[in-house]
Amino acid sequence: MTRRRMAAIGLSVLAFFAIAWRTARSVQAGGITKEEILQIDEERNQALQKGDIPTLERIYSDDLVYTNASGAILSKAEHLAELKKRTLHFVSFVHEDVQVTIHGDAAFLTGISKSKVEYRGEVSTANRRFLNVFMKKGAQWQCVAHMEANLSAKP
Repeated sequence: MTRRRMAAIGLSVLAFFAIAWRTARSVQAGGITKEEILQIDEERNQALQKGDIPTLERIYSDDLVYTNASGAILSKAEHLAELKKRTLHFVSFVHEDVQVTIHGDAAFLTGISKSKVEYRGEVSTANRRFLNVFMKKGAQWQCVAHMEANLSAKP
């Protein structure tokens, strides 16, 4: 092989890796970060405690699947109706062991909720494992699914 051909191949390989590196950096810069998902979830948490329905209407997808700790599956309208009527009232809660996993246009947030919740007149202080699924819809990330399950005293 001639020196010219070797130099051309070397430059081509170098150019390929430079383009690949640049593309990877731009994908990271344009993608959502774990901090953004944590922020949107904290906004949801605050809205739940305050009964801020307009904020929840924006954060929740119209096709939300909300599964509460008793196993009932609620639509967005049903879940928000419970909050409006105060049949569901989040007195307080703290989330622990929160983790975010991102897969393309989907983000999965898990954790343990230590909360005091009043539901249909009964107060519960059980710890709950939860999962929130966020999807990118247009330019906005929305919660499309929520599921929680009571934890036993001994995990």
